[in-house]
Amino acid sequence: MEEIFIPALGMAMEEATLTEWVKQPGDVIAAGDVIALVETDKVILDVQAETAGVLGPHLFSSGAVLPVGTVITHVLPG
Repeated sequence: MEEIFIPALGMAMEEATLTEWVKQPGDVIAAGDVIALVETDKVILDVQAETAGVLGPHLFSSGAVLPVGTVITHVLPG
């Protein structure tokens, strides 16, 4: 099981806004698929899966402001 989390761009980045879910729970995904979009004060980032499988439940809704490193979903074995 892979944890999908809010990535950090630099040492000063402390939080980001989860702007959009691209994949939905239960979707079959491949490594490299974009799961969600997050926005910092400077850029919008793609959050990608590193492994293939099935997307687990969204742990937060779009619009949530979250600290860097927060787990937002999981990739479950497919």
